[in-house]
Amino acid sequence: MEYLQKLHQIVVLDESDRHVRVFIPNKQISSFAELWQEFLEKVAFSDYGNTKHQLPGLVQTFIQMLNSVTLSGRGFSTLDVPILTKEQSNVLAAWYFAVIRDVGERQNNRQRQIYALEKELAESDLDDKTDKSKIKELQDKKAMQIKEANKYTEYFRKSFGKSLKEQYAAWQDLGQIETQISVAKLTKSEQNKLQKKQENLRAEVIFTQKSIQQKLQIFNESKGEPFEFVKLDEKNNPKRFSEIRGISKYFTKTATDQINSTRGDIFTQCISEMYRLLEENQLNDPLPQPLLTEEAILGEMRSPGDDSKEYCYSCGVKLDAKTARWQVLRFMFERPSQRRQSASSEGRPYICSSCSALAFASPLKVTDESVVLMLEPANDGTDLELKKLKIKDYLRMLTNKEMHLSADRYLILNSNEDKTSTGDLASQKMGQVQYAIVKTAKNFPVEVLADFKFSLIIQGSEKITLSSRHLIFIKGLIDSYGQSIITIDKEKNQQKVNLPLADAVRYIQQDLPYLADYTLIKVASRSNKYQLEQIREMYWQAIQNDLKTKGVDMDSDKQPAPKARLYIDIAALTGITYAFAQSLEITARQAKKGEDYVEREVSKLIEKVDDPVAFCYYATLGDETKRSVQSRLYSNPENYFIYDQAKELLDRLELSNREIQDEKGKKYLSIYADDILNIYQHFKENKAYSQEKEWKDLTYQLKLSLYTRFPELVRKQKSTKE
Repeated sequence: MEYLQKLHQIVVLDESDRHVRVFIPNKQISSFAELWQEFLEKVAFSDYGNTKHQLPGLVQTFIQMLNSVTLSGRGFSTLDVPILTKEQSNVLAAWYFAVIRDVGERQNNRQRQIYALEKELAESDLDDKTDKSKIKELQDKKAMQIKEANKYTEYFRKSFGKSLKEQYAAWQDLGQIETQISVAKLTKSEQNKLQKKQENLRAEVIFTQKSIQQKLQIFNESKGEPFEFVKLDEKNNPKRFSEIRGISKYFTKTATDQINSTRGDIFTQCISEMYRLLEENQLNDPLPQPLLTEEAILGEMRSPGDDSKEYCYSCGVKLDAKTARWQVLRFMFERPSQRRQSASSEGRPYICSSCSALAFASPLKVTDESVVLMLEPANDGTDLELKKLKIKDYLRMLTNKEMHLSADRYLILNSNEDKTSTGDLASQKMGQVQYAIVKTAKNFPVEVLADFKFSLIIQGSEKITLSSRHLIFIKGLIDSYGQSIITIDKEKNQQKVNLPLADAVRYIQQDLPYLADYTLIKVASRSNKYQLEQIREMYWQAIQNDLKTKGVDMDSDKQPAPKARLYIDIAALTGITYAFAQSLEITARQAKKGEDYVEREVSKLIEKVDDPVAFCYYATLGDETKRSVQSRLYSNPENYFIYDQAKELLDRLELSNREIQDEKGKKYLSIYADDILNIYQHFKENKAYSQEKEWKDLTYQLKLSLYTRFPELVRKQKSTKE
């Protein structure tokens, strides 16, 4: 539809799962079937697509998908899919060429390591233990090098060499048959027999007669060594290889590792398939039928069961059982081998050519590793169509900037970049949903997280909504505490997955932001207090918006209202108690007994927040001049949110006229011990905290909130194991 809009000004007015209503300008256009064919050939199954109109081809979809998403940990063989265009042939051939390139490079690297070890053993004076270790390493590498080289050469000679000889023989037989048909006087029966034999032989032949002769000559020159064969052939036919060599540069190791090239038979199959796709006389498969038709296609009666070659296993369209050819691959389903309801055993079901071809071109692959997001405009009363356009523009910008994939309103985030040096994938260690939340929060600015609805698409399940408030809060924690998905384990001096970040995400998923904050401050080496205060305020605004959207009142018992009340009450209590903790910190520092003393005294006070009397008593210790428990909470950029909430709480309890300006014009709240007692009594009488469990939850999270205001206390505990 984007292609029709950009090139033919055909605009979508309305759409559902089954219908699309479009506006066609007053000008002559081709039929939709012709436009569909044009789109497939010039965009979807072309190599680079339409760059002028930013419509992606296979380099931007198929190759980028292979570079981003591991479809199978064990790898798979070459693809048996419909070939619709010459450009598609070149892209696939380039993939197999890249596989051959990387396997050859792996062997070359090992050989260089062997040379380096031999040189080290010959020139260096090593102790006995090191010498034995190096000799063993050298022997192992040599054995592997010989084993691998023999494996690839043996399969190449046995399979590819045999195929060349068989096809050469087939061409000889075809020549004899043509001579017999043209010269000999044959009966009609004999002529039919020869023609049938001729058809069968032509179906078996892949290469032209000239091509076979060239390949046999190179095969003999290379002595059946696969890498030398390809090298010599490229040297003899540079024009034929130039295009696929250029495309092959786009395939990364992740893409080439999708093919299980450690197996000699699959490696040889890559070479065979590459040459088949490069052959000039190869006919393309028919193009898939248009997805949209001007006349509705009515459903048909069909027999029950799903173990049949008469219907496409994917979309259900009718197939010709005699000519059904395509079967499900990992490019269509994550688990292509299925035990159908009416089948006696497990196997790969048959699908139509449309499903096979379009699944090949689609970059959206749902696997255990892939993070597929769906973006929708938030229904906040603003122009939805404008927001839809913004989504497309933003995704296009993001995929150009980063190694990600997009298709309409869908985005696949690259999870392979978040892997440790030991091979641990963050998406598996963190959990797929938790990783998706972190990855989304890291990749999108706060404005986008607030304006759009994000959903995670996972295998075999309904889409999972990623809450805007959770994404906003996690992003704030990541940025404020300088967190990354992959971190360094300083004790082992190696990379590791940031599991505390995953724990923080799990807390925020339960709307426990103070626990999430505390979890990360324990492992963070820095913090941006102003940014943290901003994100705490934004979380409060987001949760209020969610209540408004759901039509839930703040006093309701329906979630997220109770969590919202708890959050804002703790924010207000943090402001009230933080003033006393700050005051005690100043008093303790004046005693000049060292930082350990100061931190210990403040920690003791924070531990008393569950008991207002003990808290007020401890707040006076260490200062003989104090006659009453009083403190000031100054308003500044690092605490403005809790300052506003504390002021609002004091006003609500009619403890007014507490905001004062000092001689420098700075605002502060004057808070007394009686205020603490009155405020605690107010919350005790509140039905939300009348039960012991709710009260403990309130005071426990208040304690964590206060600790996040004194990060050095938390990190001190961690370092001394107190």
